Amino acid sequence: MNIVEMIARSHNGQGLDVLGQQFGLSREQTLAAIAELAPMVTSGVRRNTRQPDGMVSLFEALSGGRHERYLDDDAAVQFDTARNDGNAILGHLFGRKEVSREVAMHAAGSTGIGGAILKKMLPVIASMVMGAIFKKMSGGASAPAPRGGSGGGQGGGGLGDIIGDILGGGRKPQPRGGQSGGGLEDILGDLLGGGSGRQRSPAPQPQQRTPAPGGGLDDLLRDILGGGMGGGGTGRSSRGQPPSYNDDAIGRGRTTLDDILGGDTRTGSGSAADDLLDSVNRKLGY
Repeated sequence: MNIVEMIARSHNGQGLDVLGQQFGLSREQTLAAIAELAPMVTSGVRRNTRQPDGMVSLFEALSGGRHERYLDDDAAVQFDTARNDGNAILGHLFGRKEVSREVAMHAAGSTGIGGAILKKMLPVIASMVMGAIFKKMSGGASAPAPRGGSGGGQGGGGLGDIIGDILGGGRKPQPRGGQSGGGLEDILGDLLGGGSGRQRSPAPQPQQRTPAPGGGLDDLLRDILGGGMGGGGTGRSSRGQPPSYNDDAIGRGRTTLDDILGGDTRTGSGSAADDLLDSVNRKLGY
């Protein structure tokens, strides 16, 4: 289950309602907003974890931030509650408020949802993305299927099931052009009546890797900082010297993030969202 699906299926399967109702959006519009904004947030995460320092900062934030509540607690995901944490996340990932504004305006053109609404949604979705990353890293990625979904015998569901529930009766849109399996762009295009007609490259599917035995998020963080098993590094320096990290643990952390986010955290690239974020930064002169 990818991050967009996790957000949509959060809050005991009612994530679309919990998120959409506070912004006056239908379930279809809410899913479209998540599908546009969440990849931009994960693109920012990839960029900020290119270097070991950024990866350690992410793991430290996840370890102590209780971000999982944004996928479980209806009160926590309300705009007034999530706004400050979400804006702090966006400030760290994007650097400047202007980037968030441009991201929201681009999503407005793709979804037909007002830019002001999407700008307000962005910090909430950023908080939920962090919650999804935490759950995946801590082994809590599973989420209940939305109420009323047929589910059938298809393990894990997927966006097709979500859309089927939205449209009623478990019906799934048929992929366009005779292609089997469709994909997020096709589903949303059908859902929104053809979308904007923009052609975008689908995000690559991450390779399935076997998780490293033992160790959760805290163990991995200790290993990276040189305090766990096999630590060849000395951890953070208290005397102004560059920190020395456990390279093996950094590699495990990178593998884990690549599985969760897709793409490649070594280069910060992996999807159309990365190209768009590059374009936004160039436009703003960053």
